[in-house]
Amino acid sequence: MTLCYEDKNIPPFFLGSGFEVPNYRPGATIEILRGLESKVRNVRFKFVRKPWQRCLNEVQKNKVDAVVASYRAERAHFLNFPINEQGKVDETLAISMLGTCLVGKQGLGQDVANKNFPISLAVPRGYAVLRALQQDLYRVIQTDSQDDAYQLVLKGLVDGALGLCQIYDEQISGFPYSDLLEPVFPPVDISYGYLALSKDFLKQNPEVSRALWEGLGAMPLHEYYLDYVNNPVNHKIPRY
Repeated sequence: MTLCYEDKNIPPFFLGSGFEVPNYRPGATIEILRGLESKVRNVRFKFVRKPWQRCLNEVQKNKVDAVVASYRAERAHFLNFPINEQGKVDETLAISMLGTCLVGKQGLGQDVANKNFPISLAVPRGYAVLRALQQDLYRVIQTDSQDDAYQLVLKGLVDGALGLCQIYDEQISGFPYSDLLEPVFPPVDISYGYLALSKDFLKQNPEVSRALWEGLGAMPLHEYYLDYVNNPVNHKIPRY
């Protein structure tokens, strides 16, 4: 089955940029899916990398079989997510559970506590977590990538960014720039990522689809993400 994922460097999920899928340390999400192959008979993933919107367009047209995506009501029209007996998306079968915090230099937390608004934030275009913020409190500057957003913070051009700060129940200190930036807890958003399947794939392979989702539910997923956080190698991010 063909899975499309973003062509940008987004540690710890995906490493490397462009169309190439690294064989070594490709990112936690890809390693999880490679591990899933051993749990589901006759399934092998073919990974292709494209701009995110193109991935969504192609899975909508059934040109690829799957993407890794958070649930959105509008996406349910063309993507299949694991559903529980109550008819809701089954969070226990997610491929990730991640917390997003405001991230900035020392003092950002105090500004938030003292309600020194508006706060300027650099955020990648299309970042869905923006919906969790009270819009009148923030002045948002859009960037092309997550790393571009961090660079604006590091250069002092904006007050903060939005970044990974929690993996399941474990807090992460400003990854991937924990030596320079600090997260402001609690997270502004907890999001679940899912192996989301095309309509055609689920229709043609209902048993395999269920086996894939249940296989993810049985894996120690947090260990994959924490490994990449604690051992960041082979990508252009300072070690901490």
